[in-house]
Amino acid sequence: PKSPPRTTRRLGALRFSPRAMRLYVVRHAQSANNALAHPSLMNPDRDSDPSLTEVGFKQAECVARFLKEEYGAGAERCAVENRIGRLYSSPMRRCMLTSTPIARELGLDITVRGDIFEHGGCFEGSADGAVKGRPGMGTEQLEREFPGCVVPAELDKGWWKESRGVETVEEAQERIASVVKWLWELAEASKPRDGAVCIVVHGMFIDILCKQLAGAPMSVGKQSAMFCTNNAGVHAFELLVAPEGNIAGMLRFNQVDHIPVELQTGGSLDGLDECYMNEGSA
Repeated sequence: PKSPPRTTRRLGALRFSPRAMRLYVVRHAQSANNALAHPSLMNPDRDSDPSLTEVGFKQAECVARFLKEEYGAGAERCAVENRIGRLYSSPMRRCMLTSTPIARELGLDITVRGDIFEHGGCFEGSADGAVKGRPGMGTEQLEREFPGCVVPAELDKGWWKESRGVETVEEAQERIASVVKWLWELAEASKPRDGAVCIVVHGMFIDILCKQLAGAPMSVGKQSAMFCTNNAGVHAFELLVAPEGNIAGMLRFNQVDHIPVELQTGGSLDGLDECYMNEGSA
């Protein structure tokens, strides 16, 4: 008897499946906090919701052009179903600023999601280590600073509860597990004409996301392995919905060739380790 077809088990064949959804994960460009030598709770220069640096704005333009050329509507080398048709962003300013040129180049609206923010939430610290939560940008401010963005009703007054202070690593892992569930729901409902999904998020968020898509066990404190991402780095995944079980394939990891070497920042193992070891360092 002939062996059953194995196309759903071969990573190279995933792109040919009509039930496979391409996912592009972009880390935000360099923020003012990223440029600090010590972006901890006790640093008075740390901003609860920072803008981008001059370098960061240049990185954002670089990644926007790259995504248009490689995965945009007119990208001839990219299969139609793998061209970006949906763009989601963290509500944090550094992601929205990175998403703005991406949306412009791709001709898409930015849809804001209130659950894809960085570990920790929106908060201010002080020299004595005290923490004060901030609400983050609500609908009015988001629409004023980023005209045309789509903001869900639940973010009207902001996306973070001030009383929560700093989100713990364990809480972040639980939240991102629900984001993974949402991504699989998108994949299950996705049609080729819908195109690929692009999310603009954060460094530690991406590390946790990669581990959860790979089925790695979650832990707090010192990590034995981490997925480090440069500012404006790009990852590509394939989410395959199959009767025998869903498969997440990592096709490309931390693409940064679109950024000139002199503008490349981030991706530090020490920096990511600090986020796990000291709450509030993200």
